[in-house]
Amino acid sequence: MNRQQLLVYKRYLLFLVCLLLPFLGWSQRSKRPQVLVYGSGVDAYAAALQSAKSNLNTIWVLEGNQVAPGLTGQPVTLTSGIDLDAGLWADFLAATLKHEQRSDSLSAIAKKRINPQIARNVIDSVLDATSNLTVIRDTDPAAAKKKGKYWQVALANGERYRIPSLVDASGDARLYRLAFGNTDSIRTRSMVDSGYFQPGPYDERSRTGVAVGHAGTYPFTLPLAALVPSDDSNLFLTRAVPALQSLLAGTHEDIPLLMHVGQAVGAAAAYTAFFKTTSDKLDVRVIQGELLQYGGRLMPFTDVPIADKNFAAIQRIGATGLLKGDAGGTPGQFVFNPDAPVTAAEIKPVLNQLFSRSQIWFIDHTDVDTMQLADLFSLVKYIGQRGDELERQVTRGWSRTFHFEGEYDGTLPVTRRLFAVLLDAYCKPFDVSVGLNGVIQR
Repeated sequence: MNRQQLLVYKRYLLFLVCLLLPFLGWSQRSKRPQVLVYGSGVDAYAAALQSAKSNLNTIWVLEGNQVAPGLTGQPVTLTSGIDLDAGLWADFLAATLKHEQRSDSLSAIAKKRINPQIARNVIDSVLDATSNLTVIRDTDPAAAKKKGKYWQVALANGERYRIPSLVDASGDARLYRLAFGNTDSIRTRSMVDSGYFQPGPYDERSRTGVAVGHAGTYPFTLPLAALVPSDDSNLFLTRAVPALQSLLAGTHEDIPLLMHVGQAVGAAAAYTAFFKTTSDKLDVRVIQGELLQYGGRLMPFTDVPIADKNFAAIQRIGATGLLKGDAGGTPGQFVFNPDAPVTAAEIKPVLNQLFSRSQIWFIDHTDVDTMQLADLFSLVKYIGQRGDELERQVTRGWSRTFHFEGEYDGTLPVTRRLFAVLLDAYCKPFDVSVGLNGVIQR
């Protein structure tokens, strides 16, 4: 190669470098950590995994060296969370039995005996396959200080991070204590007292439910605000939040609830980092939608399994408060009753809050009591501003799209399942915003 050719070649290389620099810079920026999780328990695992699944660059700093010691330390048999296993927890349980699809029946079998070696293998496999997640072992946070919109976190190994959102899932709230001095100031946006976890009048905060469990024998859903810091710090906690203090027994039976809480907190932390916002501005429905995408439960309906084809639609309608669950007098159960009929009286109050147009429909249909399919079509057309094509679409999609059993029959009474699925599909009431207090915002 002569001198002239070499000069041309160098200019060509320089041109390529200049062309690629913006893309290389974007790639480097995109790899900056956005969420840091500290802890070693199942809640830390779920928080880190959910944050990474939400496509946020996540750092998980292990408290110690062992991942999820409650599952990987010794054989475990669990009886808690019956019929409420879901999300990343149900995925884990299915994987211990070498199944890819979660189900309530698999969860029940897996919980009879969780082998620690199998648990380690499953967790290691999941972590290896998860992009956007970096696990740092054998170190602890040494300092945590908020500067402007970012946390400055220093680790004992000398590494430092500038990061928008933190999750403290440690046993002693170490990150929180480094940031604020002690744990006396831990508060959440909703301080849920023991009365919330008992049967009683409908509590609007359950519209914002993100983690399910049992308080004694009564199923509940934790409202998002009970897991969100009362300030705008973007420092989230799991097991140290006040709402969990009366629910955790300090045994292996805490694992299902902690997994659900960790997944919910991971989604919330990811939201603040992704949208460059603060924890006081969380969008409840976006976070709930993210949890549903990964198989989470919002409502503790024990009679609608996660393998049910209409599971997500029923969860969304339940989260609006349109159709409420019933304890049914059976310990440990909170049922949706999908085959029960729907009356105009039970849906009218909340539907009128969600859609102003529905008020006119109810005025014009005062004679409707137990709803028939024709009544539902009329209501959906009016609220959703749809035409006569609605009946044709429902008829064609009766079994394949909507997974209803039997043949289409226009004279059928409207069941809670049918109402939930069709209203969810054509009116989307779940998309109507709610505040962290559970109040509908139109």
